[in-house]
Amino acid sequence: MGESLSTWTPSCNGAVRVELSGQRTTSDSGALLLREALDNSGVIEALEDTLVDPRNPLRIHHLLAAQLNTDSAVARGRPGG
Repeated sequence: MGESLSTWTPSCNGAVRVELSGQRTTSDSGALLLREALDNSGVIEALEDTLVDPRNPLRIHHLLAAQLNTDSAVARGRPGG
């Protein structure tokens, strides 16, 4: 009980080390795992290639991919990323 099942560092933040155990695992590690899957699957890039961005390119401060990542974070209950 309480022993570590696995440890990994998500590519989106090398300063974080996720240690999964039956007793101490929180939803934060699940959110990081989902972020890792999105980053490595190419889903965000595929959406960026498919969706039409109607914004004026001269006024864009946040790229569409960044907006999609933020939207997926909000959907996971993690406002702000």
